[in-house]
Amino acid sequence: MSVHFEVEREILEAFPGVRILVVHAAGVENARPSPEAEKRWLAAWRGAAAAEVHGNAQSHPRVRPWRERMQAVGISAKKFPTSIESLLRRALKGGEAFSINPLVDFYNAVSLSRIVPAGGFDAAGLAGGRLALRRTRTGDSFRAIGAEAPEEVPPGEIAYATEGDVLTRHLVWRQSERAAIMPETREVFLMSEILGDLPAEALDEVRTDLIEGLRACFGVEALSAVVDLESPSVSF
Repeated sequence: MSVHFEVEREILEAFPGVRILVVHAAGVENARPSPEAEKRWLAAWRGAAAAEVHGNAQSHPRVRPWRERMQAVGISAKKFPTSIESLLRRALKGGEAFSINPLVDFYNAVSLSRIVPAGGFDAAGLAGGRLALRRTRTGDSFRAIGAEAPEEVPPGEIAYATEGDVLTRHLVWRQSERAAIMPETREVFLMSEILGDLPAEALDEVRTDLIEGLRACFGVEALSAVVDLESPSVSF
């Protein structure tokens, strides 16, 4: 299916220099174990111990800018920590690595090894194949993973959405049941938000990890693009 993604300019302007890497792949067999994805996830989990040199997750030089940028747009970093802060904090506690499914473990491995947010959506859950990063509107709703019913979302939040369904609240905080990657997922739309505070090469590193990793772990080829202030939309 074709997929279209667009970002409101006001959001891009609120995060100076941000680049959103988007990767699209079809034909993934996510119901089948992927030893390579598992290996990468375990390596990233164990490797996260090196971040202890920074004291804690929120002090990491790739996490701290997220806290500052989120605070600048009125999002409480304490109440709504970014996905990478939560993931790194969990890894620093040690213990056995958790597992969700091969695709999620795979993009979590990229996220944790590069210390950047990385996530994904099942393309089948996108209404009309359309995804937007926008401010929420009156009537938008969100159903957290595992929740029995959706909840209304206040207008004005920064969120990924498809029609009136919010898929991720507060940009990179919490994901919805809708379009979540499940074992039956076959077509994916992966993304990583790279702040302007990060080194210029960070985006290319993540792009390589995702595209090469999809090939090595799932045997599929992927297309990629970058959405930024100069190019606020993309179609696959």
